[in-house]
Amino acid sequence: MKILIFFTFSLFLISLALTVPANSEKSEIKHLRDVNGGTNCAVCSILVTLVEQIAIVYNDTIEETLNNFCNYIPEGIFRITCQQAIETFGPIIIDGLYAKENGDVICHAMNFCRTDPGQPECHILPKKKSIQESSFFLKRNLRLKNKKMPKIENGICDISIFKEICDYIKKIFDLHEPAIDIDKDGHSTIPTLRGSSWKGKDCNDFSKNIRPGVKPLSGDKASDSNCNGIYGRAPGSNLTYEELFCQNSNQLGVAVLGDSISAHFSVPEQWIDPYKINSAVFEHLAFIVENELDWPHLSAITGYMNNSWPVQYDTTNSIYQKMLDRNRCIFRDYQNVAVNGASTRGIQSIAQTLSRNQEQDFPMLLFLTLVGNDVCNGKPNTLDYMTKPDDYYNNLVSVLTYLDGVLPKGSHVMLTGLANGSLLYEALKETVYPLGRVRSDIYYVDFYNYLSCLQISPCNGWMTTNDTLRKLTTDYAMMLSKIAKNITETTKYKSFDLAYTNVPFDEMMRKWESMGGQKWQLIEPFDGFHINQIGNLLLADLYWDILVKEHPDWIGPVNKNNEQIRKLFGDQGGY
Repeated sequence: MKILIFFTFSLFLISLALTVPANSEKSEIKHLRDVNGGTNCAVCSILVTLVEQIAIVYNDTIEETLNNFCNYIPEGIFRITCQQAIETFGPIIIDGLYAKENGDVICHAMNFCRTDPGQPECHILPKKKSIQESSFFLKRNLRLKNKKMPKIENGICDISIFKEICDYIKKIFDLHEPAIDIDKDGHSTIPTLRGSSWKGKDCNDFSKNIRPGVKPLSGDKASDSNCNGIYGRAPGSNLTYEELFCQNSNQLGVAVLGDSISAHFSVPEQWIDPYKINSAVFEHLAFIVENELDWPHLSAITGYMNNSWPVQYDTTNSIYQKMLDRNRCIFRDYQNVAVNGASTRGIQSIAQTLSRNQEQDFPMLLFLTLVGNDVCNGKPNTLDYMTKPDDYYNNLVSVLTYLDGVLPKGSHVMLTGLANGSLLYEALKETVYPLGRVRSDIYYVDFYNYLSCLQISPCNGWMTTNDTLRKLTTDYAMMLSKIAKNITETTKYKSFDLAYTNVPFDEMMRKWESMGGQKWQLIEPFDGFHINQIGNLLLADLYWDILVKEHPDWIGPVNKNNEQIRKLFGDQGGY
């Protein structure tokens, strides 16, 4: 049991990350002055509820749960921070839970949550009576017992014991270029921190002329300049292997410029479900955080590896893999330039992290896909904060013009519209949220309402019980999609040809149902907003079908030398 407690502090670290929302601009720490406490309130309520539920599931006392809390965290800043957090908040949590109060009430008592004037009381758990009244009596009883109440003025990250961890995570979530890139060519030798999980692994970080996607230097007769593992001179020939196997093979790198759907955002369900917790689910915690809670290496466009981790166990299917199957010469030539929270409003600054040289590199097949954030926000008057049509048009034309000056001639750009996010509510409305599985007392409807009440919903227009608002949001999204489609029909570029496709989420769900599945099984359990690994597998197939049927010239012929490449170069250096 004790090892299981490791998860709560781990989730706390992730929660800190979620208070630093990643977007195209620099992130800002969320403060308690946000409505009703905002993200800080949600973090507190979820964690206190989890502590209580773990104690119930594993038949431990609250004291035992908290006392064992830090023993399984690596020594150093994390363990020290954990010990300080338990010392600060533990007595209040213990007294509150033994007083039969829930996480909503206890977090109001600790001042992480509040009810602002004119705002409703926000609660994720069923409310029996006034939270303000209950928290008032809890605070009074704590004072009578001389329990010290921590002074919290802004947010979690303003508390001194958490500041160092917050700063570390903030740097990660603000970083949209490789943290370790000595030659500054946009490619790295490490997997995380915008490294090879996102872009093909560099095979020489001391020369910017050596990187994935570059046209081979001198035919790569002596060394591998484009990191595809193919180099040397063929015996009995004047040709190099690059010239023999790859020349005129229609090499195309694969890239995506997008948002959290393209980055494959996913917080492991096991971290918020007491029944599924074990020590193994935190083995790769640092890797997950350093990848911004994203899984680009498993995504629909640029995924390149299968995964056997307990928190994400499945095969990978992607456009990059399908293109690689046709031509082994493009090995490692992928780039996932996607950022959580991205919309057309900031996409040009994100596009500037695409690593491509118009003269020195091979062309690319690039997906430009921003599926929701131009209509998604947490505001109660959400329609007023959606991207205006003229701005949407200008933003897209601006980034396409930028790409025209960056992508090598012969490239292809697939522009998508927005998704139909109304499918989320219909798929999940009768499903129990993972945090509610112990008592079956929290459904996704409750979770959506809670986020909306705190005004921190990823998408107030779709994650809502309001049928009219969901329809208005969908109609607006489809209107913006028509603008995107019109751009592809009326605008030409010198470096690439441009085409449009809808985001095939409807088709994805129909396909899954035809296979005997249910819609909710394609959606991430943690947030009820993103598609999961199964969804990414299906999405890759659907996009590929579109390419094959509508743009067969883009994908080119199969390289007849693939088998010889495999025979001579094996895994081509791996990933």
